Parts: sequence; structure tokens; C-alpha cells
Amino acid sequence: MSKPNSLFRGSELPRLLLLLVILIGGMVLLWKYIYFKRVPLEANPVARVPLTPIVPDKSPEFDTVRDKTEIQLRDMAAYKKLLTQVETLSPAALSKISRRDVLSIQIWEHPEHYRGVPIQIVGTVLRVMTYESKLSRTGRLYEAWMVTSDSQRNFYVCVFEDPPKGFPVGDNLSERIVFNGYFFKLMKYQSGKDLGFYVSPVLVGRIGWSEPVAVGGAGGGAPSPAIWMAVAVGLMFIVSFYRWMTGLRRSLSPLSRAAFHREHPSEEIAPEELTAWLENVADDDQAGEPEKLV
Repeated sequence: MSKPNSLFRGSELPRLLLLLVILIGGMVLLWKYIYFKRVPLEANPVARVPLTPIVPDKSPEFDTVRDKTEIQLRDMAAYKKLLTQVETLSPAALSKISRRDVLSIQIWEHPEHYRGVPIQIVGTVLRVMTYESKLSRTGRLYEAWMVTSDSQRNFYVCVFEDPPKGFPVGDNLSERIVFNGYFFKLMKYQSGKDLGFYVSPVLVGRIGWSEPVAVGGAGGGAPSPAIWMAVAVGLMFIVSFYRWMTGLRRSLSPLSRAAFHREHPSEEIAPEELTAWLENVADDDQAGEPEKLV
């Protein structure tokens, strides 16, 4: 009884799977290269022991600050104080004194322990707003609503005055940034989506961001590495697909089908064939015996 035809025989299925692995792996690597093509945000974004004690700012401006409330008039003195402190420090100086060992859960549980403490966070900005403010020397403040690996879906609200050139403003963003800023308070706010009330830490400081490098390069110069990577992945896919199609077409040709359906050796022997074979063996033995000498 002949076996039903199968589209994949021999090494055809492994070749197809290898082809898919090459394609998927290449696309993932290309996407990662394009998405994370940034100037490094921070060479060492984690704290190292030994750690210095965390000392909150005990200035009188913070006496009237209340957590888990909206920003109100009584908070303005502390707000202005932090904006002034940021102005007196360069981005490098603020980054140097910012702590890397403070997590969002620590701020949430004991905000008074981190009041006025400079903190560094690295994460993804999802929304950026701007508005006029008399507290700012430029007359305008920016708010970057961002999430980090430890805050999960809970926002940090990062307030700053000097945005990098080309920094996007709006909703539905996805920009990797580093922010060095002083912790101000836990701010209560109402969401515009579900009208629920939430609380987020507010930091006042400076933002670090680099504009993504265009995939095709800029100014008509030499092609970027992403282009060469895409070309290499495409060539590997084309060559692998061609070899697979060639092997598949060869296996489905009439000659290949005839070879596939040839009679294969079997361990079973029909009784008639076995009897004939034994008779032939007996005749050969008799013919091969030497004659006896008298």
C-alpha cells in the first residue's frame, strides 16, 4: 500500500523552519537597532555600595508642602526654590549629585524622607505638556510624564525649563530619557481618561534626551548601519528561500516521485520464492561436489 504524498519530505521542513528563524531573528535585531539607536543616556545608571545617607531638605519652604494633594498656593515657595536650585547647576553637576538608589515605592511610602533630594530616573516618556508659568525664568515650564522599570504603569511627573532641541511635545509618545531632578511632592491629579484620581511623584530638574538617528542617514551621506543590516537580512532571506524552493521543486518532480515510490526491500519472503531459492541452493551444492576416485 503506497503512502500518501507529503509536501515536506527529508530536509525540506527543517530548511523552511531555518528560513523563518533567519527572517524573524533578523527583523527583531533590525527593530532593536532602530528603536534603541540613541546616544547613551548614562554610563552608570545604578548605585554602588557604599552608599551615603539620604538627607532630606529641611528648608522652611517645605514646611507647608502636603503630599497626595494637588499643587496649591502653599506649595509655590518650595516649587520656586527647586527651580532656582536647578538653574544654578549645570546638567553634568546635577547628574553627579543625583542619587541612583531611590525607587518609586520608597517615595510612595515615605515621601518626607526624600523631600528635596536629587534623584536620577531612566525611563520612557509617554506624554509631554507645556504651559506658561511666572515661576520660570523663561516664562514656560514643561512636564514629561514618564514610566520606569520600577514604577511600571505609575507615572513620574518631571518638570523642567530647558527642553533639548527637537524634543517632542504631545501625547502618545515613546521617548527614552534620563531625568535628574529634586523630589518635590506626591501630587494628586485626575485622569482625563477614566476621571479617576491618582498620585504621582513630581521631580524638578533637567532632562537628558537625544534625537533618534534617522534610518536612512541625514543629508544624503553614507548609508547608516541599519540600511546595511536590512540589506544583509534581505539577502539571507532571498538566498535561503531560493534554495528551499529549488529543493521543493526537485522533490516534487516526476523523476523524484518515481524514485520515491520504488519498491523498497522487505523482510518478508513469499513461500514460493523461499522454496525456489532452497532448490537452487541444493542444485548448486550438488553441482559443486568433486567426483570420488575409485
